Amino acid sequence: FVEQVVDQLGTKRNDAIHNMIKDLILVSYEAILSSGKAEGSEHSQLIAATMFKTLSSCAKRCPLLLLTIARDGKEPGEVIHCCMEASPQTLKSNEPDAIVITIRFLAMLISALKSISLESLDDGQKQLIVPVIDYINRSFRGEILISLVTLSCCGILPLDAVTDFASLIQQILSPSQWQDVEASISAAFCTNQFLLGDEVKTVAIATFKRCIESKYPASTFADMITDMWNMHQTDDTGAIAGGEAVLQFVKKFSKDR
Repeated sequence: FVEQVVDQLGTKRNDAIHNMIKDLILVSYEAILSSGKAEGSEHSQLIAATMFKTLSSCAKRCPLLLLTIARDGKEPGEVIHCCMEASPQTLKSNEPDAIVITIRFLAMLISALKSISLESLDDGQKQLIVPVIDYINRSFRGEILISLVTLSCCGILPLDAVTDFASLIQQILSPSQWQDVEASISAAFCTNQFLLGDEVKTVAIATFKRCIESKYPASTFADMITDMWNMHQTDDTGAIAGGEAVLQFVKKFSKDR
C-alpha cells in the first residue's frame, strides 16, 4: 500500500502529501523497532522485507524526502541510516528475494543521489541533506563495497546475482577516488574466503582501479567477476592458485593484454 502511495503521489510538490508519505514509512519503521528484533540478521531481513521496496520508490519519486525521514527528536536521515547499516547483512542473506530487493534499493539510491542538485537547494536544505549524502557515500565505499566484492569475487552469492553485483560495484566506483575505496577493496580480497592466490588478486585490484581512472566496459568487468566466481566453485580451489585457470585469467584481464 505504501509503495503504491509513493508511486502515485511522491512526485507531487505538496507538503501535506510528503508528510503523509513520511508518516506511513515511519509506521513501518517503528514496527520494526518494536518487534524485538533490534539487531542482527533477523533485524536486517525484516528491514529489507518491510521497507526496501517502498524506499526504492521513494528514492525514485521523492529523493529529498527519503534522505530526511526521521522520527521526532531524531537526526534527519534516521531511516536511511538504518537501511544503509542493514544492507551488508541483507546482501549476505540466504533468501534470494532479499538479495534482489537490496540490490535494487541500493542501485535506485545511487541514481537518486545523482539526480539531486545541491545548487538548487537553499542553505537550510543543504544543512539537512549534505551530511546524510556524505554518510550514504561513506557507507557505499565502506562495508557495502566490501560485502559486494567479497560475495561476488569469492563465489559466495548465487550465480544469477553476479551481474547485478558487478553493475552495482561499478556504479559505486565510477564517481569515487581510488583513495576512497582502496582500503575496502583490499579488505575484500584479503579475506580467507578468497582462494585464488596473489596473481588473481593483483590483476583484479588493478582492474577495479581502472574502473575509476577510465571508462571500463561493463561487460568485461562482469566477465572478470564471473570468472572468479566460477573458479571458486571447484571442489579443489587449492589447485586453482597458480594453475592453468589462473594463467588464463591473468592473460585475459591484465592491463597489457
